[in-house]
Amino acid sequence: MLRPRALIPSVTVGLVLGAVACNLTPDATTDSDGDETAANTDATDTTGDEPTTSGPTTDSPPTTTNPATTDEPETSTETTNPETTEGPTTETGTTGPDLGEVTIYDIQGGKVPENSVVTVKGVVITSPSRVNNDGEGTMFVQDPMGGELSGIAVFLAPEVAMGFGVKPGVVVDLTGEYTEFFGESQLKVTAIDDLVQVGEGEPPAPAVVPAADVATGGAKAEAYEGVLVQVENVTVTNPAVDMSDFEVDDALRINDFFLFPQMEEPVVVNGQVFTSIAGPLRFSFDDHKIAPRAAADLVVDAIPPAEEYTIYEIQEGMVAVQTPVLVKGAIVTSPPTFKKDGFFIQDAMGGEYSGIYVYVGANAVDVKPGDIVDVEGVYDEYYDNSQIEVSDAMKVTVTGMGAAPAPEIVDAADVTAGGPLQEQYEGVLVTVENVTVAAVNAMFGEYELTDGLFVDDLFFAKADWVLPMVADTFTSLTGPLAFSFDEAKLSPRSTADIVE
Repeated sequence: MLRPRALIPSVTVGLVLGAVACNLTPDATTDSDGDETAANTDATDTTGDEPTTSGPTTDSPPTTTNPATTDEPETSTETTNPETTEGPTTETGTTGPDLGEVTIYDIQGGKVPENSVVTVKGVVITSPSRVNNDGEGTMFVQDPMGGELSGIAVFLAPEVAMGFGVKPGVVVDLTGEYTEFFGESQLKVTAIDDLVQVGEGEPPAPAVVPAADVATGGAKAEAYEGVLVQVENVTVTNPAVDMSDFEVDDALRINDFFLFPQMEEPVVVNGQVFTSIAGPLRFSFDDHKIAPRAAADLVVDAIPPAEEYTIYEIQEGMVAVQTPVLVKGAIVTSPPTFKKDGFFIQDAMGGEYSGIYVYVGANAVDVKPGDIVDVEGVYDEYYDNSQIEVSDAMKVTVTGMGAAPAPEIVDAADVTAGGPLQEQYEGVLVTVENVTVAAVNAMFGEYELTDGLFVDDLFFAKADWVLPMVADTFTSLTGPLAFSFDEAKLSPRSTADIVE
């Protein structure tokens, strides 16, 4: 139902390692024997994340759940400001006057004209380098005196990013062009000789600040941009702002700029409390946000316990995304998928809004149609397909057994993508009758009916899935209804669900 998920992944210190996510929805190829080809949940990162320092990136998510989309340009090498006067080209290959040695305080305090070439000395690296697909890097440096106006982002051209071992705590002298990249101050270093290590120690302790002060529009947000900061005892108020951010108290955004490439994104749910969150304060897409550098920068205090909800309450929008939920007494309506990473459940009362997909990932769960189960997990909208994500096989408890419910008979046109009943019957076991094949996609192991409804091989091995011919007809097709790649898809559970 809602939108692509945002941040659901894994942190190794004080957090749950391994993001839960669904392989049901964007799985471009539905070859159930694991031979997927496009946008599989095991795909590499496609998020280019946010503007920081140079060159749009197409990094793809190396998580198992999130073929995330590019949500922000990752800094561009083209930082020329059309409102400034281009100066002479310098030895660094940049443009603008060469002002010589300045401090970060001078730059962030507005004493240095944009596009000036400057040298700052004795500054300490406070972050790792985020390197995009073009080999361009982004790191943060800070004056060792710390405080307001002491930090700034640094763009590293590929030669520099590959030739200099960025390590927090290293003290450097650097020469680069000062630019404002989409509102974020940065120094652009384009030559390896313009970045020189002059010492090594420990990165400075982060400045402890109130969340309200450094949130977008906060009283100190501009002053602490680029500075290593820390907020304490904050509660998650929005776990899925977009593909890379979540929000804590006072609408302060937390961004996965450094975590994502390390596959260290935190499990974040509504009401979760963090003892502390630290990282450089970035500015991207008109928002200030803290970018934790590694798992250790996020310290979890408490994760709220799951509360009991019905499937109807979840599917009718009464439960916020990323909320821990407990569903009791649901009936299993399908076997596990061919990949064994999920199954469907349904409320015994049936009808509209009664079904939902349960994603279990690599957790081995032994269920069959007709089993009565209690399921505890986190409710999410994975690319608009509702699901309960289960982090532990013990969170699925079989409490009884019986017969699988009878499918709801629906018109294919009503439950196709955009149809008047598609949302209502998402996750529900349905039957469509007297349907005709309009198109066949052998690569993805699916076919389309004349009414626009797709039929896929979610529960079949590739060798066992027989594709029909265009214009073939079926007396009935039965299976759970899901939503994937912007299409509603019915998934027969066995050959018995396919009646010619």
